[in-house]
Amino acid sequence: MGLNTSMEFSVDDGPFVRYDGTNLPDLSSEHTVKVRVAASGSVPAGPATTLTFTTNVLIPAGDLAVSASDPGGAESNGYTQIKVTPAPAEGHKLLYKNFGLGSIVVPNVGDLLTGYTLVGSEGLIPAANGDTIGIAEVDAEGMVVKYGSVIAVVAVTTPVTPTPDPVSPGSGNNPSSGSNPNSGTPSGNAASTVTDVIVLVNGKEENAGTATTTTSGNTKTTIITVDPLKLQAKLDAEGIGAVVTIPVMLDSNIFVGELNGQMIKNMENAAATLVLQTSKASYTLPAAEINIGALARQFGTGVKLEDIKLKITIGESSATMNQVIAVAASKGGFDLVAPSLDFTVTGTYGNATVEINRFDAYVKRTVEIPGAIDPNRITTGIVVEPDGTVRHVPTQIIRKNGKYYAEINSLTNSSYSVVWHPLTFADVEKHWAKAAVNDMGSRLVINGVNETTFNPNADITRAEFAAIIVRGLGLRIGEGATSFADVPVNAWYTGAVQTASEYGLINGFEDGNFRPDAKLTREQAMTIIAKAMKLTGLADRTGTVDTAGVFAAFTDAGLAGSWAKDSLALAAKAGLISGRGGNKLEAKANVTRAEVAVLMQRLLQKSDLID
Repeated sequence: MGLNTSMEFSVDDGPFVRYDGTNLPDLSSEHTVKVRVAASGSVPAGPATTLTFTTNVLIPAGDLAVSASDPGGAESNGYTQIKVTPAPAEGHKLLYKNFGLGSIVVPNVGDLLTGYTLVGSEGLIPAANGDTIGIAEVDAEGMVVKYGSVIAVVAVTTPVTPTPDPVSPGSGNNPSSGSNPNSGTPSGNAASTVTDVIVLVNGKEENAGTATTTTSGNTKTTIITVDPLKLQAKLDAEGIGAVVTIPVMLDSNIFVGELNGQMIKNMENAAATLVLQTSKASYTLPAAEINIGALARQFGTGVKLEDIKLKITIGESSATMNQVIAVAASKGGFDLVAPSLDFTVTGTYGNATVEINRFDAYVKRTVEIPGAIDPNRITTGIVVEPDGTVRHVPTQIIRKNGKYYAEINSLTNSSYSVVWHPLTFADVEKHWAKAAVNDMGSRLVINGVNETTFNPNADITRAEFAAIIVRGLGLRIGEGATSFADVPVNAWYTGAVQTASEYGLINGFEDGNFRPDAKLTREQAMTIIAKAMKLTGLADRTGTVDTAGVFAAFTDAGLAGSWAKDSLALAAKAGLISGRGGNKLEAKANVTRAEVAVLMQRLLQKSDLID
């Protein structure tokens, strides 16, 4: 809508509300919105501009016929070759995503895709035989026009050599039989096996689940369905805030917890949390984060919730994805310390499937660390995208029942890996911020000016800070769009600015510019940090802030901009900042690179996202 904090809005002729940078109006259905410049001092409010919003109809993309064949030749091992009909229109491109053996997720017409890769001129796509490949035709703006899918045909594949334990080679701790998809288990479908599953509600057992395990090739998949009547009876008995745990300790490569949409809605109404727990990992998902109502609307009107099949999945990453991760690790200079796992949530209605890949709050996943790994040689969890892009996700190491786990918190679903990536910068060896700088560097949150130099006392720019806040929070680079006139399409920071803007972390100036190369002041930084605190939940935990009371401790508090005072006070009360020289805010002063490293570390630690 182009709002900034000097403006106010009215929805459907209601009262005007001042925009604070975060309180966008709900435009999920048809509304009339009036926007104007708010009154300021003796200057009255400006004239209102009326905007009318109508509901967009989501149309699943289609109309793209795709065929696949083996390209032949040793140089094409591990690839399939695709052709599409009709050919892309002039100026359009083809993108692909390898879904492995999982369900394909069909985008809607007009979607901007993430996790997709450009198809080369020869149509070659890395894949294993039988992988499901999604192909999208996108226009010049990157929006989906058509979509199709195909099963990969790969006659000759690249052999996979088992890799020894990265820390203790030859230790004898081999995976259990059947748990490795590359273990050489004969291909072919085995008969399914069915077992009962005990479901726990607040730790109280109920025989309410059934696990069906099937084998396809080298992959075992276990699907756990939950009896809706038994679950509801337990929820009614336990009341608000129940934790529903589905523990499955079977030997499988992929685990799927399956409930219908009405069960999820009932759990949402009871503020319940769902936990899928396997022998290797767990996925803790508050029912409200699924937003089953919004999901149902994507399937159209008149859809009954009980007809929606909701699947929560923890699975070993595909062989193709593991190759991508291995290449990324080699390029990034980090060691993998645990098998990579995919965490997904999908909703299916009829033949349509929608993936839920973004949440409004951090969602917890745990990954078991192999017993031979030294817990002191674990740095962080990361996401590796299908195109090889790597991003940090907030992670802490916990010990439970004698085992170590990486507890990963993220706002998205993806393929997660746990890595060892020690990093030190020579020029902070005697600096007061040494620990924070090296920690944030090791976690892939901050970069040096080169491999050994951080330049801690240099001022930081607005673009650099946008990139650090996005990386620190584990957000996917390039989400959303930005209308800042001075942010070019191909700048190194464009994706970070887009994401920070999408999550409401940054605003531009009154002239519509972002000023990426300008130095960042302390009050500007705290305004962004205050918004990040809302995202991590730290703002709620900090509680009500008496701005005047907090400012009483600082001799120069009156110099802070009125627009930044509440943010400065919130950050100070939370313990993220203290005064320079003991009792000065120096709100107008620039922020240094060292201060930003410390600030980011404190934000994540006090939000209980890292250790």
